[in-house]
Amino acid sequence: MAILTRIFRLFKADIHGVMDQIEDQGLLLKQHLRDMEESLVHKEAKLKQICFARDQARQDYEKGTKESNNLERDLEVAIKKDRDDIARMLIKKLKPLTRIQSDRCSHIDRLNHEIEQFKENIEQQRLQYEQLRQQATDFFHRTEKQKWDHTWPAMQAGFGVHGLSEEEVELELLQRKEALKGGAAS
Repeated sequence: MAILTRIFRLFKADIHGVMDQIEDQGLLLKQHLRDMEESLVHKEAKLKQICFARDQARQDYEKGTKESNNLERDLEVAIKKDRDDIARMLIKKLKPLTRIQSDRCSHIDRLNHEIEQFKENIEQQRLQYEQLRQQATDFFHRTEKQKWDHTWPAMQAGFGVHGLSEEEVELELLQRKEALKGGAAS
């Protein structure tokens, strides 16, 4: 049984080795950068949704505060006028609204906290993305330079084979001088 396990492990390692050789590191790096960028866009969209939910909760809280203030004024008037029946009805409306407002306030606080955490997370991820993007740019420049360094000696060798002799250079110089003199005489 141990032999089969070892053979399976060896086969698996060999497959991973072949895959590593097949994979183009540059393409993988570009894909990783695209994935990171997509993740950032997704997180920023989610952050906007949370901010929208917080803004909606704030509007609801403000409406509730206005309603609560109106009920408080009405309750004060009812008590001054000795209208206990109206005062009781207003208290029945005011008490649940007070609990709802407390819940809304807690909800807004939770959303604010979540927004701050999300912003920090996005900022850290953006910094990592920018660092990786810079490293990728450096990698691609080094790779291109290495390709050029390997190509350049071959190109120089080719120039040496097709290089001009001293006599060919002299002949070209004389022809150009003649052309200039002939052009100046015309």
